[in-house]
Amino acid sequence: MEEGEVSNRSQTRRTSLVLAAYLVLFLAAFIGLAPLFQIVAPLHAAALDAGGKTEILSRAMVWGALTAAVANIAMGAISDRTRSRFGRRRPWIALGSVLTVLSYVGIWRSSTPGEFVWALVGFQLAFNVLMAPLSAVFADRVPILLRSTVSAMLGLSYPLAVALGSSLMALGPQYEPGRLALLASILLIAAAFFLIVFDEPSSERQPIAPSSQTGGSGSLLAPFRSRNFATVWTGRLLIATGYALVSIYLLYFVSDAVGWPGRTPERSHAVLTAVAFLSVVIIASLLAMFGTRISRRQPIALAGAVALCVATVALAIAPSWTVVVFAFAIYGLGQGAYGSVEMGLMADALPTQDNRGRDMGLNNLAVALPQAMAPIAALILERVGFDIRGLYVAAAACFAAAAAVMTLFRSART
Repeated sequence: MEEGEVSNRSQTRRTSLVLAAYLVLFLAAFIGLAPLFQIVAPLHAAALDAGGKTEILSRAMVWGALTAAVANIAMGAISDRTRSRFGRRRPWIALGSVLTVLSYVGIWRSSTPGEFVWALVGFQLAFNVLMAPLSAVFADRVPILLRSTVSAMLGLSYPLAVALGSSLMALGPQYEPGRLALLASILLIAAAFFLIVFDEPSSERQPIAPSSQTGGSGSLLAPFRSRNFATVWTGRLLIATGYALVSIYLLYFVSDAVGWPGRTPERSHAVLTAVAFLSVVIIASLLAMFGTRISRRQPIALAGAVALCVATVALAIAPSWTVVVFAFAIYGLGQGAYGSVEMGLMADALPTQDNRGRDMGLNNLAVALPQAMAPIAALILERVGFDIRGLYVAAAACFAAAAAVMTLFRSART
């Protein structure tokens, strides 16, 4: 009995270490992504052609997002079928980390708009060699009772990466090679830590999952026959579209519609982002603390979508800066609530165990599609007159539709 207790404690400690390393790598991956897209790539595009920087960056983002959508699904399916003594996911996580670092070199060395577009496409391909199997690890290894807690922590990864990445770019090296080297070092250290502690069993003797080309349960569209999978995927697509409309045009909103009197649009943008981030941290931290007591994730996602809709409607009709700040506090609460259970819902809705990597990749397609369309909208906005408040009405409609779709999810108590 005592030996059994010691064994259980040892296993619990091992699981905790793996989950900690997983969270660290997830955060490091987003730190490698967010500053690149928000600071390094825009500055590089401006250096190539100050007058055409928006078009260059938009073209790179569109093709990169489309590449990410395809690569995530493909790499998820490939990792599902990988047979090696190192496991299914570990080899691709290692390769993806190295390729991502090498892609930074391509971005730095690009000297024409065409080279820059190809460099961003290469980054998205490499990054998703890493992220597709890493996302699948959540469904593979996170116990059901811990899914709400770990999902809430993962929900903090991107906003935290944005905040940390912005600080690193401001306080760290002020030249592109140094910035990219810093991001590469963070990613490689986190990846090495995870790969050392991640005790994935050998997959050499495991049966091969059905091919995604053979139809039946292995068909690429087969997961959508599941009501829960189709519901989560559609809801995620609508939420991501709303996010894109709000974030892409936020600077235009504070400069053209409602700004902070006497302050620059950039400062107004930073304040609103900080307010939303604080709300995300508050709600995500609470859900992480009480995650093991949460038996149903769908009501939390539904509440998050409703909060996002209410906040965006307030932004669309906001008469003053004070209302905008209050609306962004509510917006952050909605982001935090939905984001905290997003990964858990995705894992709950997977229809089979054999194609977890591919199906998590399909879920990520719901985020990649809006990312591809938003830059196109930015170009349209630049070339023709556009009512900025109308975009926020459209975002509110997306969040409302997501809330309606989320009611179709059939929750199962964990």
